[in-house]
Amino acid sequence: MRLDLAGIPANMADNDATFSQVLGKGPVVLSYDFLFSGEGTDSDDCPLYPLQPAIMGKPGAPSIPAGLHRATGAVCSVPVLGRAAPASGFFNVIPDADGVLRRVPLLIAFRGRLYPNLALATVLHATGNRSPVLKVSPRGLESIVLGDTAIPVDSRGNLLIRFLEKGRHFTTIPARDVLLGRVPPNRIQGRIVILGSSAAGLEKLHATPLTPALPGAEIHATIIRNILNKEFISRPSWALGAEVTAVLVCGVVSALLLSWTRSLLGLSLIILVGIGLWLASGWMLGSRGIFVSPLFPLVTLGSTFSILTFIKYLREEQTVKSRNRELVVMQNFTIQCLAALTETRDSETGRHIERCQHYVRILCNQLATNPKFSRILDNETIDLLYRSASLHDIGKVGVPDSILLKPSTLSEDEYREMKKHTLYGRDAIERAEHLYGKDVKDSFLQFGKVIAYSHHEKWNGSGYPEGLAGEDIPLFGRIMAVADVYDALICRRRYKPSFSHEEAVEIISRNKGTHFDPLVVESFLAVQEEFRAVARQLPDE
Repeated sequence: MRLDLAGIPANMADNDATFSQVLGKGPVVLSYDFLFSGEGTDSDDCPLYPLQPAIMGKPGAPSIPAGLHRATGAVCSVPVLGRAAPASGFFNVIPDADGVLRRVPLLIAFRGRLYPNLALATVLHATGNRSPVLKVSPRGLESIVLGDTAIPVDSRGNLLIRFLEKGRHFTTIPARDVLLGRVPPNRIQGRIVILGSSAAGLEKLHATPLTPALPGAEIHATIIRNILNKEFISRPSWALGAEVTAVLVCGVVSALLLSWTRSLLGLSLIILVGIGLWLASGWMLGSRGIFVSPLFPLVTLGSTFSILTFIKYLREEQTVKSRNRELVVMQNFTIQCLAALTETRDSETGRHIERCQHYVRILCNQLATNPKFSRILDNETIDLLYRSASLHDIGKVGVPDSILLKPSTLSEDEYREMKKHTLYGRDAIERAEHLYGKDVKDSFLQFGKVIAYSHHEKWNGSGYPEGLAGEDIPLFGRIMAVADVYDALICRRRYKPSFSHEEAVEIISRNKGTHFDPLVVESFLAVQEEFRAVARQLPDE
């Protein structure tokens, strides 16, 4: 299809020219996009409108404050439109490293001139202010002054945006209603109107601290509202010093609290201090518009608490270990005293008690390789058995000398009295347990009581004092039985000669399943050479 354009006025044949005439009749601010290093440059034919600010600072201050963003090029609209519009501003926004938009540059340097952000240019054009004042300090740009309004910025010219709470805060008008003439003029008269798109795909959406996706048009509207209503978030020059001071104070306070109080109370007080910091920061931001970050003071509180608590834990652990070492020494001392008391009654036994301790440890280590006993015979249990083994004959203190030291075979009555040494040993330890109560529960005395009472029981039930059989006999008593009998066999006594190691091994092996636990005997046979080595290293004197 062909359209005949004959007769159309010349001024209407060029749409750009027609549109430019419309733009020139109204207070219009066009937008453009600055390019930065690495993005390339665009045509030089971009009609941009630089600012002509006054500088408030020390004499000789540069016209362009150091630290501002510096562009390398610009992308603008059709030149004829740009020249027709009375003002323009860039719409660049620069999110933080985490992708969240918290601040925007209000000024960007380009080819030795300063150019305003779209929102700033709109406010300047709407208020008729053409010469803002830049307040500069040795640290850089501090604020942009528009009449009685001082806009706080950082040294890079960035404004912290004071976003509004979630919800619709700006009136929106669909473009279709405008094109169809449904919007009465008085609805927009005297107002600042931003033309943009809020549709996903047509407009880049930005994540903000309050919303996951906000259109650029609404971001610029928020900035304009911040400026007109003086709703700023400022970060004054003393904010960093305040944060550093808060960090130091929090470090000292948390250290003192943890030094003077218990950990739970200290933690409660530190939490209260942290809540106070958070509320104080929120109050300053909400009522004063001053942003002082509580992050590093809170991190200091948490890290100081963690570090000092860990140090206190290490110190307490060292104290507990030291006390445990002292306790072990006292336990060993007590055991040796009791063992020595037994030996004073029967000095002929020589180093029998010391050898039996080593036999028990060797047997336990071997039995621990058997899955049946591995969970019972852990390192701590084996150590307690080693120490308590010396108490196995403590009951002999209660046996009369006429029986204990008799050089010949005992009569039935004497043997009956001798067998009571297992009862005497158990009763003596039980009296000690009764005196000290739960403090000695699961201690070496518990092990010593079991060994003293049950080490003369036999696997076939013919032993004493209770005639227990099989696994009814405590494991510790079954272990002690092998160790005690082996040492009694290889040593000379007033009532019998000594047997050789081989003879002792043969006797114990022959009594497997009658006198001794078969599994304990098997472990003994596996380590019999270690028994022989102990006997040679610790002979009777």
